[in-house]
Amino acid sequence: MLQRVWPVNSYVSVDLLKSSSVLNVTGSSDDTRLRLLAESQSRLIDRLTNRHFYALLATRTFDGLGTTSLFIPDLASITSLKTDDDITRTFETTWASTDYLLRPNNADPATRENGNSRPYTEVMVDSNGTKNAFTAGEQTVQVVGDWGFWKHTYNASETADAISSTTATTFSVSSRTNVEAGHTILIDSEQLYVQSYSGNTLTVTRGANGTTASTHSGGATIAIYEYPEPIREAVIIQSARMWKRKDSSYANAVGLEGGLMEIFRGADQDVKQAIRPYRKYVV
Repeated sequence: MLQRVWPVNSYVSVDLLKSSSVLNVTGSSDDTRLRLLAESQSRLIDRLTNRHFYALLATRTFDGLGTTSLFIPDLASITSLKTDDDITRTFETTWASTDYLLRPNNADPATRENGNSRPYTEVMVDSNGTKNAFTAGEQTVQVVGDWGFWKHTYNASETADAISSTTATTFSVSSRTNVEAGHTILIDSEQLYVQSYSGNTLTVTRGANGTTASTHSGGATIAIYEYPEPIREAVIIQSARMWKRKDSSYANAVGLEGGLMEIFRGADQDVKQAIRPYRKYVV
């Protein structure tokens, strides 16, 4: 089965970039270039904020300190927590959900209706559980889950036709309406990244972002991942800016009546302002 563990994602769709409110691009000849541009600028925003906003299913290991607290990267949901209590590189002890607590309280990273959603960044031993501390040693704690700032999705109006193969990269949907090129979608437990569409047929990357490609019954619900609005706006600004710069052969200055105007290199100033509240400072 196909499994992609590297990020396959854009925080904005090709359709949005092509719209009259952004680039006003017609036709489909530039669709692939626009998708790649949106992907690259999404990764730029990840680097500038020192975090990512897509959901990545992955297994990660951490050094235990023999304490009741374990600091972790952004976590949107947890699947399992195990420890290697005898330091044999085998995680033989599975913790029950009643053995630990996720912090901060009320982070709620998986509820779309909560505009204050944020990630979990710490696991605490629950004093009411059966465990006392995280085993001291190198790589003694294993956490499986969806890593990222949050995990917000909404259901598309269309549903998926049957997908009987784990390797097929095209499939049909019922009356495509909401799903667009550049969307990451979730069908059952598989993420699929939409590269393009023609009519009701989608071309996708299967098993995206750590998930495993699987078969799906006809009529399956399609959930579309969404991201914080300031992050989306930052990608729109950067993508539009780079797209327009092609008209000057990516020069650092363009001619205007009365002289030259310098083009700022690097991230746009409005982008820096938009993403500032989301930046994770690394100590």
